[in-house]
Amino acid sequence: MNKINGKRIIIFIISAFSVMNISWFLITTIKYDKFIKDLPKVEGSSYGMKKEDGYNYSVKKPGYLHYTGNLAVSNSKKGELLIIWPLISGGYEYGVRIEEDGEAYEIYVDENMKPIDKNDTYAVQNIEQHRAGVEKLFSKVNKMWQLK
Repeated sequence: MNKINGKRIIIFIISAFSVMNISWFLITTIKYDKFIKDLPKVEGSSYGMKKEDGYNYSVKKPGYLHYTGNLAVSNSKKGELLIIWPLISGGYEYGVRIEEDGEAYEIYVDENMKPIDKNDTYAVQNIEQHRAGVEKLFSKVNKMWQLK
C-alpha cells in the first residue's frame, strides 16, 4: 500500500513539473516570438539586439520559469532609454531611464508618458524636460513592434 502511494506521489510531482515547464515554454514563446523575430539573436543568450538609425533595440525573453522579459529602445548619445515589460495578462508597463551629468533617473510612466507617481514633482519635471526624446523612443518602439 505504501509503495503504491509513494509511486503516485512521484508521478504527480513529475507530471506537475512537466506541465509547469511546458506551459512556461508555450506562454513565453508565443508572447515573445513576435517581438524577437525581427532582431538578430545574440549568440548563447535569450536576447535579440539591433542597432538602427542611432537607436539600439533589444528584447530579453523571460528567464527559466519566469514570465517577465522586456523590450527596450535607447538613444545612448542622449542617455535616454525606454523599457517595456509585456504583461502575461495583456498590456504593458513602461519605464524611462534618463542619464545626465553622470546620474541616472528611472521613472515608471504610463502609455501617455505621464509618471505613475504624480506626487513625484522631480519625475514629472524630468519627463517634461525630456519629452521630445521620450516621444521619439515611444515612436521607435511602435514602429518596431506595433504595440498600439
